[in-house]
Amino acid sequence: MSEEAKKDLQYIDIFAKQILGKKVLANTQTLWQEEYSAGVPTGNKRTFRIYIINDGSTPDEQPVLGSPVVCIKLCKRIIEPDYPRNTLICGNKSKITHRYELVLLVEYENGNFDVITLPRNLSNRLQYDPAITKAFVDSTVIDTAGTPILQRQNQVSPNESLIIVSGGVNNYTSFEYTVSIPFSDFEPKLKHRYLDDPSLQSYILLKCFRYDADILDTFLVSTSETTSVWTTIVELTVTEDIIDKLGIDQDVIVQGKVEEYRCDY
Repeated sequence: MSEEAKKDLQYIDIFAKQILGKKVLANTQTLWQEEYSAGVPTGNKRTFRIYIINDGSTPDEQPVLGSPVVCIKLCKRIIEPDYPRNTLICGNKSKITHRYELVLLVEYENGNFDVITLPRNLSNRLQYDPAITKAFVDSTVIDTAGTPILQRQNQVSPNESLIIVSGGVNNYTSFEYTVSIPFSDFEPKLKHRYLDDPSLQSYILLKCFRYDADILDTFLVSTSETTSVWTTIVELTVTEDIIDKLGIDQDVIVQGKVEEYRCDY
């Protein structure tokens, strides 16, 4: 660079966010339910199971089999506004909260199709509503009173939870997945002097979304003491990479020249 060019350079103050540490939760299941053993929750994950009502089958004392499910495609995942969000807890851990819905295109053996939105079209078997219910979940996910049950994974760090967000019986708006990541898990290791910085913030990125639907057997679900309905058991797997970046505000001084745009008039 010539001496003349150097004379035109200025010191420019740039405001930026410095990333102090990052944690990648690769191939993370964000849809699942808690495993039970002898009626007791184990704190481990198992595949999320739903019972989709067969096409043409309705609750009855002697229900017809109807047409079972033969194929499922995930059409869309809807993430609620302002999610995923993050809370930094007491200079100790980063808590990520992620709310979403799933829209499924379901094909039946007879060639008919239907659209099922999860969790909006889910119910407990004893809370069947013909205007809403298209599939059931286990009573360990939504109990017989229609109340969602918190699912926990607390056997492996970082700890996770999942619950269906409810506005009342059969008014289920979204899944809420939560994971709490200790600051000690971030790379590089965070220095203590940064943890009290008032500008410390977390940035969440979701990458590599994947899903799988395993269609199993038909199953007769009792909706009351006298009525049942035929369903198809489907196990859904949803995985993605969750990237959490912790950063603080920094001023960066660079030497350069500000480009000015001039209007041609």
